[in-house]
Amino acid sequence: MHKKALAMVLILLIATTMSLAAASTGSIGFVNYGFLDSFESGDSDAYAPGIRAEFFLSDYLGASADAIVLASDEAMENFMMMYIVSAVARLPFGFVEPFLSVGPAYLGLISENETVDGYTEGVGFNARTGVDFNILDTFSVGVEANFFVDDLEDFFANIEDYFSESALRGSLIGVSAKFKF
Repeated sequence: MHKKALAMVLILLIATTMSLAAASTGSIGFVNYGFLDSFESGDSDAYAPGIRAEFFLSDYLGASADAIVLASDEAMENFMMMYIVSAVARLPFGFVEPFLSVGPAYLGLISENETVDGYTEGVGFNARTGVDFNILDTFSVGVEANFFVDDLEDFFANIEDYFSESALRGSLIGVSAKFKF
């Protein structure tokens, strides 16, 4: 019994060590987000596409930059965008790669008009977590949740409100496809 347990521990150590050495140094990918309500209702017009670039300084720590189109009008003249720059921590276990990302986010507007009524730009805080599945050495797909807080003081003063069901329904749930190098 002890020999089998020792053999299993050695196999797991070797597999983990080999997979950690195979971590990528960067990626460029596409993300597609939706609110939980849009997934439940099947509203495909409510999805928010985006792009992401990542660079890793080590196997575990790196940085990412995202640009996400949150909304647009029917004439495709106005786009509400979220730009995110964040620090990323990951655990490259080979096929499965969980990650956590935190950093500032900027809400902005790209518009052909000089002003748009009822819109204000702002800076907030973003937290993203998920799991990537490394299909190939150079390609992965993943699922993730993205949570945006526009006022940190209000967040810490009313933290219980942000973990209510209505606040979690406002989080973006997404899928990603990344090309790794």
